[in-house]
Amino acid sequence: MLVNNLAEKREMIVWFLRTNRLKKPEAARILELIKDNKSLLSRIEFTNKLHDKKDALLVSAVYTNTFPLDFRLNNITYGSIDEVIYQLKNNPPQKLFMWLSFASPPGCHLCFRKSKRQIKAKPSPASIAHKMLVEAIKSVNRKEAKRKALLLKIDQSLDDKNMQEFKRLTEELQKLTYE
Repeated sequence: MLVNNLAEKREMIVWFLRTNRLKKPEAARILELIKDNKSLLSRIEFTNKLHDKKDALLVSAVYTNTFPLDFRLNNITYGSIDEVIYQLKNNPPQKLFMWLSFASPPGCHLCFRKSKRQIKAKPSPASIAHKMLVEAIKSVNRKEAKRKALLLKIDQSLDDKNMQEFKRLTEELQKLTYE
């Protein structure tokens, strides 16, 4: 990520907080602390690769495949929000590598996923079965509605003593019954 000065770093954090729902909502407190502290903000370097960094912070938005929160300081992992805030206030690292993990919107020209091939999700067997069941129920309901309408028309043709219409409608009803 090409975020260099304090204003751009602050803007990136503000954007992330405004446009994403966090997997761990209380992690917003950490980002607010960093955003409002020039000393901490100047030590931030944005990245999306943290595996080899000894001082790193990962904050994830929902719909991502990353951990909700990961904070390492000198290769020691801290799990609670309060521990992270305490460490940042009292033992700030020289450089803190930060990954704000979010699902980029389709067609985003600035996002990392642009060059990756879009993968179409395959429907699960359960969703296919559910869809088939819904279609079968709709079909039965349509057939039943048509049957009821034919019965009403048959009754009307009997009331009108229209034998030709009665025969046509009963044949149609028989065809519908045997479909």
